[in-house]
Amino acid sequence: MSGICGIVDIAGADVDLSQLALMTGPLERRGPDGTHHWQDGPAALGHTLLATTPEAVVEILPLCDTGSGCVITADVRLDNREILMPAVGLDQTSRIVGDGELILASYLLWGDNCVDHFLGDFAFAIWDPRSSRLFCARDQLGMRQLIYCHKAGSIFAFATEPKA
Repeated sequence: MSGICGIVDIAGADVDLSQLALMTGPLERRGPDGTHHWQDGPAALGHTLLATTPEAVVEILPLCDTGSGCVITADVRLDNREILMPAVGLDQTSRIVGDGELILASYLLWGDNCVDHFLGDFAFAIWDPRSSRLFCARDQLGMRQLIYCHKAGSIFAFATEPKA
């Protein structure tokens, strides 16, 4: 399983990317196939990849939707891709679409209710700059962990492992 993490500075200050690197470090054993970071202002997301599906091999997370500016990091395996793809208007015949992109497209279409459409194991976080909001979710059985820490007025941080 891949590792995900992130920090949001609630006061709106820029997140120092070195803080995120300290979080992804302990997750790299979970994701030996690559580590990526994204940061913009008060939000930073990290991902350590363990490529277990053909789609995961080509998808680079965190992933930003250029139209909305929304960014996702995810540890995910969706089992109902064939239903979701046409429902959100994505076509996999011209290119490979990863599960992270599929979740992001679902969020852009259905908002918070997107989780009602997912079958599979998942933990993800989406930074939505349009509302300066972080949306996090995990599968109902908790197959993918999502641990968080909230310091009121200061930060919100999350990861797939407590060490991070």
